[in-house]
Amino acid sequence: MKRSLWHRVLCNKAPADYFWASLVCFSALVIASFLLFEQQIQDFLAHLELYLPESPAGKANLALLLIALLALDVVLPVPSSVVALLAVAALGSVAGFLVIFVGLCLGAWLGYALGAGYFRVLSGRLGLHQRKPGPLVQKLGTLSLICLRGVPVLAETSVVAAGMQRYPLRAFVMITALANIGLALAYSAIGSFLIKENALLVTLLAGMVLPGLFIACHSLFSKLRKPATPEALHGRFEVSYDYPVRFTDHLFDLRNPCLRQQLTAGQHGRVTVLIFADEQLLQCNPHLPGQIETWFTSHARDLHLLAAPIAVAAGELSKTAHVLQQIYADMLKHGLDRHCYVLAMGGGALLDSVGYACATFHRGIRLIRLPSTVLAQNDAGIGVKNGINAFGQKNLLGAFYPATAVINDFQLLTSLSRRDQIAGLAEAVKVALIKDEAFFEWMEQQADALARFDHPASRHAIYRCAELHLGHITGAGDPFERGNGRPLDYGHWAAHKLENLGQHRLRHGEAVAVGMALDALYANALGLLSDTDCERVMSLLQKLGFDLCPTELTLKDELGHFQVMLGLEEFRQHLGGQLSIPMLSRIGASIDLHEIDERLMQQALLRLSSLGAPPFGLSEGCAQ
Repeated sequence: MKRSLWHRVLCNKAPADYFWASLVCFSALVIASFLLFEQQIQDFLAHLELYLPESPAGKANLALLLIALLALDVVLPVPSSVVALLAVAALGSVAGFLVIFVGLCLGAWLGYALGAGYFRVLSGRLGLHQRKPGPLVQKLGTLSLICLRGVPVLAETSVVAAGMQRYPLRAFVMITALANIGLALAYSAIGSFLIKENALLVTLLAGMVLPGLFIACHSLFSKLRKPATPEALHGRFEVSYDYPVRFTDHLFDLRNPCLRQQLTAGQHGRVTVLIFADEQLLQCNPHLPGQIETWFTSHARDLHLLAAPIAVAAGELSKTAHVLQQIYADMLKHGLDRHCYVLAMGGGALLDSVGYACATFHRGIRLIRLPSTVLAQNDAGIGVKNGINAFGQKNLLGAFYPATAVINDFQLLTSLSRRDQIAGLAEAVKVALIKDEAFFEWMEQQADALARFDHPASRHAIYRCAELHLGHITGAGDPFERGNGRPLDYGHWAAHKLENLGQHRLRHGEAVAVGMALDALYANALGLLSDTDCERVMSLLQKLGFDLCPTELTLKDELGHFQVMLGLEEFRQHLGGQLSIPMLSRIGASIDLHEIDERLMQQALLRLSSLGAPPFGLSEGCAQ
């Protein structure tokens, strides 16, 4: 049955196209009420002046009452236009203007505070804290705030919406104050004219008609400025990531259920698995492939291993386009789909390249990381970044793609060379320096044990470092690095350049140790870091066995400039144009610097290359 026009207009879900029909009905009701009660209104207005206060105190009280009514318009059904014109009628043009301006400003600021949740009790009662920003919030801008100040209902809605979307407070106060000045002047001028003409009844009628004029003007303005192209659509959704970081020993022991539990969690049917492993790890552990095959055979009911572990080049050699293409070819050869699992066993470089392949193959293959180096277990394996080197730039191509899980097997670290064991501790020093003074003090106390890679001390260092890294990634609000602030990159601008200069002769951790020492000396030269804290940084790094003056540090170009300094510009490009370098302000805290004094940085570089400069009295390093 076809609905009538009036049924569609009056129903709860009336479309916006019938707005003007609703406005006409409202106007007709207002006019009808004046026609029916004209005599009573005339009698009331004739005696109104008898009730207006004459004393200054009485007028002040009336002014406060009118200000309160205007301010509370955001939560009470108060006709602000009528109150504004009555303020002019009762107090005069100047005093009325001040009352209107103050009342409108207080009302706007109250609405903003409610929207932002500053008044939590009242906001809770109004349900504002539960509301998500709607279309008005999405479109709200400076022009809208100005234009809507005179439109009933929308005036209050716009200021609440501004608070909900946290419109900049200073700009909001300035914009609404200027708009309210214009609105108060308009009300004051109209009211003064009508009062002078002794038309108090018309004044009240104007209080009803003015909002309609504001609405009509706003609607006309909106249509005139409406673009020819369709309005943009806005989509918004959130994706939740949850991945455990587990610690175990002898992962492929038949009695260890850790990996099986992770692979079968939430799965129905048999799970298909393909393994990519660091070739150096396989060479150092020749029994590992057989152990893996035996483990999967014992769990054949739930798990299916497609092939023996596929060897991938170790270290930075794995982060090339050629290796990436080979990984893709192996995935395609074994018929992987998005329900299969890939296990990546190796150091941070292999995890980066295999992770990038998993992120892009079929737009996402399930990935479990099995880090096999100290650096990977306490840092690289924890994060959500994947990538390869390209065009001479480190990590130029990549994707943010969290693993399904990270499983750290401490036994995989026992076959590492002492150099690789110690190199990974640089990231533990880094995260302690920027986040946890107590952890740094513990590392100072355990420096000798850590340098020997004693198992109890090393286990704790890896666990605490991983915990701090994970806490930063999940708690800082920027896991995909859309902003510029990256405290976890402390020491990395120089480290990346040093790795490239030596064609990756230096381990990543070794380069980071040099970068941290250089930045500590620079912060000391700036006056950010005290002499004592700077000495503690240098001392711990040396006790752990790091060479803070590798040959890459002092390489110069044909003009005699230190080549490592080019790392600043490359890091700026990596960040997207704005430089943001974390620097220590004290042990356990850092700040971001957006400009680097190259003269002071070169002085710090010279101090580091000599290592004999006072006040530290450290052992001699390499010659220039």
